[in-house]
Amino acid sequence: MKSTIFVFAYYSFKDPVFQSAVLPYLKAVQDENLKYVLLTWEQKQFPLSKNQIKKIEDDLVNYHISWRRTTWHSGSFKPIKKIFDFTFGLIYCLNLISKFKATKIFSEGFPGAVIGHYLSKLSNKPHIIHTFEPHADYMLESGVWQKSSWEYRFLKKMEIPIAKHAQHIITATSAYKNLLNQNGIENHIHTIPSCINMEEYNFNEESRTQIRSELKIKNDQIVIVYLGKIGGMYMEEELFNFFKHCLMLDSNKFHFFLFTNHPQELIKHKLNQFNISQQKVYSNYLEKEEVSKYLSAADIGFCGIRPIQSRRFSSPIKNGEYWACGLPTLIPFGISDDYILAEEENIGGVFNTIEEITLSKIENLSTISRTKIRTIGLRERNINSYINEWITIFKS
Repeated sequence: MKSTIFVFAYYSFKDPVFQSAVLPYLKAVQDENLKYVLLTWEQKQFPLSKNQIKKIEDDLVNYHISWRRTTWHSGSFKPIKKIFDFTFGLIYCLNLISKFKATKIFSEGFPGAVIGHYLSKLSNKPHIIHTFEPHADYMLESGVWQKSSWEYRFLKKMEIPIAKHAQHIITATSAYKNLLNQNGIENHIHTIPSCINMEEYNFNEESRTQIRSELKIKNDQIVIVYLGKIGGMYMEEELFNFFKHCLMLDSNKFHFFLFTNHPQELIKHKLNQFNISQQKVYSNYLEKEEVSKYLSAADIGFCGIRPIQSRRFSSPIKNGEYWACGLPTLIPFGISDDYILAEEENIGGVFNTIEEITLSKIENLSTISRTKIRTIGLRERNINSYINEWITIFKS
């Protein structure tokens, strides 16, 4: 039986989250009776030229993906703009579902799952939710939303009804699956961590030598890399405090890579605020194709997820990218299943506070075999390990 999956991704195509958490699955999960219709919401901060769009479309055709785009609205008058997105999104999506004769609806992340839920009800198509997590609690506990805010109250109210209606739920940890079961949700729940295409992430000695030479980093110096967002659910003050802490342990031992879409002017401001030399921190925004090269030039990865209670249920995709390139990873206590894996398999270190991270702990991490770390990463986070389960989800 042929299946056409309508993919509702409430992200821009070039958004790192989409590139990491959605697109790799669509490209990896291929079957002669399976095709996709993809809708992305384009933001100004991720511009695409006409030539780029044409190149992407030509590539996606090879994976049986038909791509459509619309515009993301945010900023001032946010509630009004979100109502517009919701209303327009429903109409436009229903049109695409009808035009392409979609058989299922796939949504990524909980905010997107809200529209996916109503699309499922209106079109009478089964709903598949990937990355089903307590998003409202993330935003509340990290201080982004207040308990009285409309965003929190609305999303929190929708969690259980959406979960009960979905045909398939993909969540990242057994802990959250158990919590859903306790709330009376007995439909198909799959535990699949955030995976990556391991073929795109490999240690490269040549890249390591070249990059460290260009940045004048000595062989005996340790480079710690943070790859991801800053602020909100992610560390900000804590991240720069960590850099400062390491330099206080040994000012000559460390360099740092900071790869983020955060404005570089704000990065420089933070470095000045913490009295950190810009020569110690190489900061930039990386295209996906460059990530593996710079991770090869680093020695340790840093997981910058704020250690809030609800983050026990998440699965940081960057940890998988670190491990794929053989990087031991510093992880806050209580984050996902990763903090347990890091200690049990000796592929990282776990910390409660920045101040408890010692020089000897960092030096010991930097001596762990990269081959060993990648082997465990392949076992835990290789997207190919879950292909059969994904095909069953899409075609059942």
